[in-house]
Amino acid sequence: ATFDQRKAAKDPATSTAAPPNDARVLRVPHHAVVYEVKRDGRVDGLVLPIQGYGLWSTLYGYLAMAADGRTITGITFYEHGETPGLGGEVENPAWQAKWKGRLAFDDAGAVKLKVIKGAAGPAETDPYRVDGLSGATITSRGVSHTLEFWLGPDAFGPWLTKYRATQGAR
Repeated sequence: ATFDQRKAAKDPATSTAAPPNDARVLRVPHHAVVYEVKRDGRVDGLVLPIQGYGLWSTLYGYLAMAADGRTITGITFYEHGETPGLGGEVENPAWQAKWKGRLAFDDAGAVKLKVIKGAAGPAETDPYRVDGLSGATITSRGVSHTLEFWLGPDAFGPWLTKYRATQGAR
């Protein structure tokens, strides 16, 4: 209840230097808070803390996933310094709604989810792509880099792989 992940990431005693990455994450805490959403005693979803650099600032948020550890159920950013009306649209509920049903990983487990320039198709036919933010190409790219980092091998990727392998056994 008192664990501060951001503080832990800044302390060399409780974190590790991140390898070079496009999200500009400098350090990764040794421990992270992953929220399990439970329904009737079973895991119904996961919520992962994410952060990465946009155009002007670090975007801090959460990525929500279904119990399968692959399907996105939502995304939110609770702190950033992006330009209102442009990159600040990461807070727009209409844009956030476009994430529901997208897939973070392909069948081989590679991170495929990204924000594209322009419009993506519906999740059913275009599962790995989300509409870009109009006029905010660098912020959109920053969101993609953030997801690539946190879902990848240097952050939650190994944990999610293990989770998906054991989730099917439950």
